[in-house]
Amino acid sequence: MLYIYEPYCYHCYRWESQLEDGVKLNACKSCHLTAFCSSCQQAHPSPECAILQDAATDDRVMMDLRRRTGKSSTISYTEFPRKQYFPLSSTTDWYEYYTRLSDKGGFKSKMNRKLRYLANDSKEREFVEYMRCSTNTTTIQLTLIAALETIIPNMSTRSSINLHIIGAAGAEFSSLPAFEELLHLLPSLKPLQLSFVGLNVMEGPRDGTKTRNIHKLQCCTMCTKMGRSISITTWRGQYHAYVDTEGYKTPDLTAAFHSVFAIDEEADWYPTIKHLVHAPHPTVFAAARYFEIEREMRVWKSLGARFVKDAEVNKWKEISPSLTVCGVEPNEVIYQNNWWYIVRQQ
Repeated sequence: MLYIYEPYCYHCYRWESQLEDGVKLNACKSCHLTAFCSSCQQAHPSPECAILQDAATDDRVMMDLRRRTGKSSTISYTEFPRKQYFPLSSTTDWYEYYTRLSDKGGFKSKMNRKLRYLANDSKEREFVEYMRCSTNTTTIQLTLIAALETIIPNMSTRSSINLHIIGAAGAEFSSLPAFEELLHLLPSLKPLQLSFVGLNVMEGPRDGTKTRNIHKLQCCTMCTKMGRSISITTWRGQYHAYVDTEGYKTPDLTAAFHSVFAIDEEADWYPTIKHLVHAPHPTVFAAARYFEIEREMRVWKSLGARFVKDAEVNKWKEISPSLTVCGVEPNEVIYQNNWWYIVRQQ
């Protein structure tokens, strides 16, 4: 994202417009995202500054991508399907995912565990930068695979999967091509069925709740030759209403990313949350901030919900920090899908 906001002093919180006439704030010489007035100390904690430097670097990469291609996101996933199943849970972080599980092993010695390039080739540097920034997109798919491995004991032989994405919006639609990663990392999987349901879904039904929009996603040549496929159903509306439609089929897993249902729209979400407490399938929720998770947990516990996985830091959160302008603390950064938990049938 492009950071646009009125800067203020890190220590006394005064905006530049509140300073004496003609006095300017001084930007941090390292991250350039923190400012100080002349009356205050000209420094902030070095670990915080390092994170902001990461945020600024990644932002410049994405601005360059938009300038050159018009694209606002990048996707980097396994190019060819694996012949043998290796659990995602056997890897410890994005670095191991790319170099051990995926097909980027050639970069093992050329980048660090934060996916920062260590060599001098400009083309390779760009490729690694895009790998890092693409975690903002593929965090969705890897979180889903991690959840499936948690709830399904026979993932190595599972031949079909049905996933419902609740509250689907721009981020989920932008990541659609990366859903082929499920085919590429799960060799026994043939059909992958997706349902995108929510008030912000791009295409709604043409006939009340009786019509769904069904599409086939184009898969790679190897997956197509093996008879593997990805189908997506889109339905505009609330999930508890979708459950009552004729075409509804019980999923293996439902998922909601950044729903903030306990912050902004608890009344609208409540019927869906109440349904999920008793639903015959698990649901994974992911959020950027812990206070969102805390409020969601209060709602679930008031309904007597039970959990496959309690709230914890998600190993497959995005690796690029994003500066939040309206944070609780100065220079607060967030990571998409930083926290996650899995609800199971009551």
